[in-house]
Amino acid sequence: MTKTRYGWKQPVSLVIAFLALLSCLPVTAVAENSPVLSKQELKTLRATAKTPADQQKLAAYYRDRAQQLTQKAAEFTKWADFYAMQPATIESKQGISCGQCAGHYRYFSRLYQQEAKDSEVLAAHYEQLAQRPAGK
Repeated sequence: MTKTRYGWKQPVSLVIAFLALLSCLPVTAVAENSPVLSKQELKTLRATAKTPADQQKLAAYYRDRAQQLTQKAAEFTKWADFYAMQPATIESKQGISCGQCAGHYRYFSRLYQQEAKDSEVLAAHYEQLAQRPAGK
């Protein structure tokens, strides 16, 4: 039986081929209408927003945040439903089963839903401010 030796050439050529393949994949860009603001930028913009463009930017930020929180709430609801259907067989080191896991996920689901509603209210507020005439 003959033993084939590849040496270092085959792994290097595989890495080069993989990198070439990766460079062909499309790059997804962040949508321009959903701005990503840091906490400091958000705080500054909320304090100094006078123009309709600034208020529209804040409204877009809060709409995007509400959408993200709604998705997160739906995910937590899904996990709560999953754990509610499971028998209490998973035990921790203390011998406590995961019977309260469903309640834990439902609590955070409700919390994220409320935060999403609050963000929607803020988005509507800034939309309304952006629609007002400049003289008022």
